[in-house]
Amino acid sequence: MWRYYALRLAYILLGRLPVPVLYVIARIFADGAHLFRADARNAVRANMRRVMGPDAEDRDVRRASREVFRNVTRYYADLLRVGRTDIQAFFRDRIEITGVEHLEAARSSGRGAAVVGAHFGNPEMSVQGLAAMGYAFFGFTEPLEPPALSDFTHRLRSHHGHVYHTVGYRAVKEAMRHIRKGGLVAVLLDRDVTGSGLPMRFFGAEASIPVGGIEMALRTGADVIIAQSWRLPGYRFRVEVGPPLQIERTGDFEVDARAYAEQVLRILEEQIRSDPGQWAVLERIWADDTSADAERLAE
Repeated sequence: MWRYYALRLAYILLGRLPVPVLYVIARIFADGAHLFRADARNAVRANMRRVMGPDAEDRDVRRASREVFRNVTRYYADLLRVGRTDIQAFFRDRIEITGVEHLEAARSSGRGAAVVGAHFGNPEMSVQGLAAMGYAFFGFTEPLEPPALSDFTHRLRSHHGHVYHTVGYRAVKEAMRHIRKGGLVAVLLDRDVTGSGLPMRFFGAEASIPVGGIEMALRTGADVIIAQSWRLPGYRFRVEVGPPLQIERTGDFEVDARAYAEQVLRILEEQIRSDPGQWAVLERIWADDTSADAERLAE
């Protein structure tokens, strides 16, 4: 329960601070967590070694790992402010968005779309920026304890018209109804929060990949669209929305879902390699990355 009260207190005390000040505070917390949370630090360094490859210098892996922690706390800083953000001013001054015509085509045609991406940059703020253009998303979130914590984060995120549900059977049914009406469902494929994903190759090794959003698109005839976000200097963001992915349909549901997911993963790999420190994941993605190399980096 303490996490719920901590977030409520942070919202009250810090949520009105200017973004530059809030990011300074976030960096202090990130560096403290990086120093004292050895389990998360080792997990992130193992992830970074996998992304950056065996030839990357240890100091570069450590630097990227520290930046991951900083981007995670910046995400929470953004979350504290999102409900109080003038979304039109944010759209005008702090975010660049391209490829919106692909979302409009999916919406206006009635097909809807599963809009997929990674925990990179800040997809949350990308969605909020799109709200200024009239796009409302259905989003899945990770189950949090206590449930009051999930409810509170949903209230913060939904201020500008989006709908969020904790991933689960009821949420999937709601999302299916939403997408069948031509709606947009946001799904992140780089982290399996329920443990129900498919084993797939990601950065050359097997990882559990959640493909529920892609399966939803296959069942409903919706588009599968990749949306990528980046943090930019000056507290700004960039969003690139791609055209609908195309595969050669085989009629085998599982084969087609895997083909879509493989396309998505190859694009996400390229994005994550471009700036590994923006990949805001604190959990170990590859179960076999418990090697002596990770132990050495932890020293």
